[in-house]
Amino acid sequence: MKKLIIYSLCFCLFSCGSKAVQDAPVAVQENTAEASVSEGSAPVVTTSAVGDNNSLPEPESKFIEGDNGDYEEYAIYYVTIADTGKSYYPLREKMMALSQALPLAIDTMGRYYDAKKKMIVLPEDDEDEVFAGDYFPRRGPDVHLSLEYLDLYQKKAGKKTIALVSGIYEKKTSADSALRVMKSAAGGAFVVKTEMYMGCIH
Repeated sequence: MKKLIIYSLCFCLFSCGSKAVQDAPVAVQENTAEASVSEGSAPVVTTSAVGDNNSLPEPESKFIEGDNGDYEEYAIYYVTIADTGKSYYPLREKMMALSQALPLAIDTMGRYYDAKKKMIVLPEDDEDEVFAGDYFPRRGPDVHLSLEYLDLYQKKAGKKTIALVSGIYEKKTSADSALRVMKSAAGGAFVVKTEMYMGCIH
């Protein structure tokens, strides 16, 4: 009888031990899976989380008094520019070549050059009724090649000067890093620090 009790206890202990060993890898796998999801999600979380100490800093901003006496918010951005000029098509060709050389995607935002108006515009039938047939600027952080009017970013530029923009950055260090890469394909590239209006433009 004693032997039977001892065998029963041994069997129970062995079974529990085996189960614990079998369950352990599953727990590790679940933790690993959770870690993978967290790491994969981290860039999204850190750039959008509010109050997270690890989140990226918000762009510098300042308030400037407008014509009507209200204070309007402007954000400080750093714009990387590969080249500038008055003629659209030569810059467009350079943009296409840079896109292949870097490589860096082009985003026209649906705009094109209207030869009659002699300006970069959205289509006349664009869903944005206010800017349809007119120039709509690129604002906010972005890493694409596009053709923009330089006076949006640099007030002293002439009204019709076109800039071949390669990126808009919140941090100067990011813009400087991008510029170093850009200079390998466009030696005259430069960075402009700009105060960009962040309010409604409609």
